[in-house]
Amino acid sequence: MDMTHLKPFLDGMHGGNADTLADHMSEDVILNSPILAEPIRGKAAVAGVLAALLQVADSFEVTSIVAAERNAAVFVTIRAGDVTVEGVDDMHVDRDGLVSSMTIQWRPLPAIVAMQQLIAPVIGAPAMRLVAA
Repeated sequence: MDMTHLKPFLDGMHGGNADTLADHMSEDVILNSPILAEPIRGKAAVAGVLAALLQVADSFEVTSIVAAERNAAVFVTIRAGDVTVEGVDDMHVDRDGLVSSMTIQWRPLPAIVAMQQLIAPVIGAPAMRLVAA
């Protein structure tokens, strides 16, 4: 796998340095996120959502990476105050090693909703809430 851009991208996430993320994404990158109903498309839009996450997160820790060819499963733990989400980012890179897509899978559900409530006002999205069945 060409990690030319994936490693510095993840280092930027870990270091909270949103300014460098766009340098490591393709122009037509796609982000599938558990906090937004529709995919986010394009470098500027994806960088904006990731910057919002880093703005509210106290820490972004990569705990493991499993990679093959142009795909990687990146295991992460993200903390914001008393909210902790664990997840796997299914990441793909293009032929130049630029991040071309990310599908984010987080757990547990109450923490996903709490994290979304922190990020929603920053990106101008409606806040989610859990409802009793």
